[in-house]
Amino acid sequence: MTKMFKSAMLAATAVASLSTVPAFAADSGTLVVDFDQVFQNSAAAKSATAQIQAKYQPLGAQRKAAFDSAVATYNAQVEAIKKATKPGAQPSDTPARQQAAERVQQAQDSAEQLNQEVNQVMGYVRSQIVDHARPVAEQIRAERKATVIIPKDGALASDPAADVTSTLIQRLDTSFPTASIVLPQQPAAGAAAPANPKAPQGR
Repeated sequence: MTKMFKSAMLAATAVASLSTVPAFAADSGTLVVDFDQVFQNSAAAKSATAQIQAKYQPLGAQRKAAFDSAVATYNAQVEAIKKATKPGAQPSDTPARQQAAERVQQAQDSAEQLNQEVNQVMGYVRSQIVDHARPVAEQIRAERKATVIIPKDGALASDPAADVTSTLIQRLDTSFPTASIVLPQQPAAGAAAPANPKAPQGR
């Protein structure tokens, strides 16, 4: 699961929200940030990776073991049916094989749910990093008297001197060293809005 965490951290789906610039500015005032590096090497990213590994690796190992056990049981039931089937006859299904198949599906669903939760957490971490990178990027842009800062992966080519990734990471580490992996609570569907105490009363 460590590879999954790292690959999720490197995903740049949230980078586009940092800048909506449709193209390069036609001057020397364009700076770039490599968000692959920010998502991998910033203190917030590293702290989130450590937290996620500590929380989800044991769960992942448990669910993988449950899936492997369910598959082994299913295969054993299939082999038992084969052995009990006479040559030339059609194999007959058994309740034991059906139950084993259901356990395999349940174990697979459980593992997929865990993967989905990890992906949601990583998306939340990326959004936190981007949100906290905004004011840092603006500060750097103003200091360099640049026109704009854009994600490096949105550029076909760029001058290495225009890359301010290391500066942004250094300052981001100071202002935002730790990211949360606790997903924000979503309001319950159909929840009633709080009553307005100042609403006029009908007569």
